[in-house]
Formats: sequence, C-alpha cells, structure tokens
Amino acid sequence: MRAIKLHFPDQNHLTTLLNDQQFQMDINYLNPYLLDNNNIVLFDPVTQHNPLDTEIVILSKFARAIKNILFPDTQHNVEFLNPFLGQQKGGLIHDRTRVIDSTDLERLRINITANQV
Repeated sequence: MRAIKLHFPDQNHLTTLLNDQQFQMDINYLNPYLLDNNNIVLFDPVTQHNPLDTEIVILSKFARAIKNILFPDTQHNVEFLNPFLGQQKGGLIHDRTRVIDSTDLERLRINITANQV
C-alpha cells in the first residue's frame, strides 16, 4: 500500500474539505489520516500503481472537491502545480492560490504511532 502526504498551506482549506460529508465518503477507501491541521496522509489500496499514478489519482479526487466545495462559483479550474507528464505534480493551484503546495510520496508503509499521555 502506497502512502502520500498532502500539505495544505491554509488549514481552513483542509478543514472545510474534511467537514464535507460527501467528500469524506469519497476518500474513505484511502484511509485518510490527519497528521495535523495542515497535513493529511492517504493510502492507495491499488498496489499496481506507481508513485506518480497514486499522486494523480489522489490529487484528481482532491481537485474535484476543491473546485466543488471551496471554489464553486469561480470560472477558474484547479490545476497541478507541475503539469508535465512523467513528473511529480507537487500539489494543486486555483487561480494563483496554492491549495496543496507539496506532496510526499512513500513506497513503503508509513507507521503512525500515537503517544498516549
């Protein structure tokens, strides 16, 4: 299972997306894990995907949600930061606003440990 971490420079964008019940249902199969207010990790269950495929699949889901939830009334589309084929996309932008400004791709499983107090 491949993991990808998305960084949102504006925590309100991530919070707004995650508060949308339909979007939560759409990404539930990706086992989302909120690291903090600005970072989320998702796990691609398709083991045959290479890292760039995983990034495109997940960013495409987020792009649709960003357009529909965050910016439904604008004529601007959500675009990849790096539109070139065969290269890491690096995030998503909407009309000069970086909604996701970095993507970290992992080939191995990410172990997340919660420390109890």
